[in-house]
Amino acid sequence: MARPISKKSEVTDAALALFMKKGIKGTTTRDIALRAGIAEGTIYRHFESKAKLAEIIFEQNIDFFWKFLKGYLKNVKTPEEMLGAFVHGYFEFSRREQKRYSYLSAAHQTELKKHSRDKMKPMQMLKKILRLGQKQGRFRELDTSLTGAMIMGTIIQTIFYLKTGRIAVKYHEVTEEVMQTCLKIVQK
Repeated sequence: MARPISKKSEVTDAALALFMKKGIKGTTTRDIALRAGIAEGTIYRHFESKAKLAEIIFEQNIDFFWKFLKGYLKNVKTPEEMLGAFVHGYFEFSRREQKRYSYLSAAHQTELKKHSRDKMKPMQMLKKILRLGQKQGRFRELDTSLTGAMIMGTIIQTIFYLKTGRIAVKYHEVTEEVMQTCLKIVQK
């Protein structure tokens, strides 16, 4: 009896796991097919190329991340609370959605660097929070791209050091300290 045609999600799951292990360039469509238990040609029924598959996975995960962060922001009102919720949500996403977070980080820094810059919704969200804080006179008047980069750098580097064991501090304490540090960057 013939095997049923694999679902698109099985291909994306296999590709995501392999992209994380071998990188996008290091992964072949044959590797993906073997992992998904399908014929290599089945991939092309759903995706025009491996590059397009990598982009689609990136876009799906960045949308998921954006919705995840939005959930943290829905019950806060002040720009300070929004910034704190953003930081907390970022840390929680890196902890709860480790595979997605790792893929987004790796793809953004490596193979999909050029493509991903335009799609970084969390940075756009952060800049919106910063503009609101400035408009309300609660945050210093700084370039939002520069301020956003400083805050994102603080968050991302701290997560990296936390995940690699270079920081031996409890998760809650690290998150709280990063929130306070980010508020110090923007406060008058």
